Amino acid sequence: MDRARFTEIAARFPGCRIVVLGDVMLDRYVSGEADRVSPEAPVPVVRVRDEWDAAGGAGNVAANVIALGARCEVIGVVGEDQAGRALTAVLTTAGAGCRFVRDSDRATTVKTRLLARGQQIARVDREETAPVSTGTREALVASLTEAIPGAHALVLADYDKGVLSPSLIRHSLVTASALGIPTVVDPKARNFLSCCGATVFKPNRAEIEAALGEQACPRDVHWMEAARVRIGCEHLLLTLGADGMALASPGGGLEGVHARARAVFDVSGAGDTVAAVVAVALAVGAPLVEAVRVAAHTAAVGVGKVGVATVAPAEIAEALAGEVGRGR
Repeated sequence: MDRARFTEIAARFPGCRIVVLGDVMLDRYVSGEADRVSPEAPVPVVRVRDEWDAAGGAGNVAANVIALGARCEVIGVVGEDQAGRALTAVLTTAGAGCRFVRDSDRATTVKTRLLARGQQIARVDREETAPVSTGTREALVASLTEAIPGAHALVLADYDKGVLSPSLIRHSLVTASALGIPTVVDPKARNFLSCCGATVFKPNRAEIEAALGEQACPRDVHWMEAARVRIGCEHLLLTLGADGMALASPGGGLEGVHARARAVFDVSGAGDTVAAVVAVALAVGAPLVEAVRVAAHTAAVGVGKVGVATVAPAEIAEALAGEVGRGR
């Protein structure tokens, strides 16, 4: 993948629309200086200088889609609370269409990150993980039914917060398949083996090892193909952190993809970035191997930023130019 080829692909991004369904959450950041230890406990005292909100979870996937220049509609569940309103405002301001189901019996998931000198030193989570009610699930199905016609890709972003159930996953994948829409699934443990029929299934190493009960062998073509068949997906994209990604496709093909990050400040949201880029690139007709290569370079840029961050096409193009300059 070189800069010219990426520019050709990226020029088509504004013409596509992606639907993201999953666990949306509000990422709240509290940042300041820490130059002394508390007399009450062996912890740093942070003098707050700044606070801001961002979209997390499936909302971050949507934010990444928008940052690439594509259109996006995001479906999820929020509470009747300030956090839900704040999350809606963040995504609407970014340009996403929010098809949120508001559930008065659930609180919006909020992850508050405490930063000192740009480094995360603590995180506080407020969340409910029980499955959503039958009525809420039916409302999610209705939102998907309205949003998916005419879409160019569907992303299922699961964070085990109770929004995605086996029946909703199956309904979503069958509906998309019937319409010829590619699907990208970012799984978690609870519904890991409920995603048969996904176009691209994207777990990380820890997730696939826990689900399959064995050590992952991402460089072994036979192991990857057996895992792909067992899961029932068309393509298995295994993310490996600093070791890149491994892609297994029908027929036993195995592709290793790696892009070096120039600096790593925060890996938060890197998986969201990969899911978004793969979905958008597939939506505009790019071959999957090219989509994965673009995603690897995009994630490498993203981890060089503090917090859950998005990456613009110009940044990806610059990173690709840099790789060529280093002879890679």
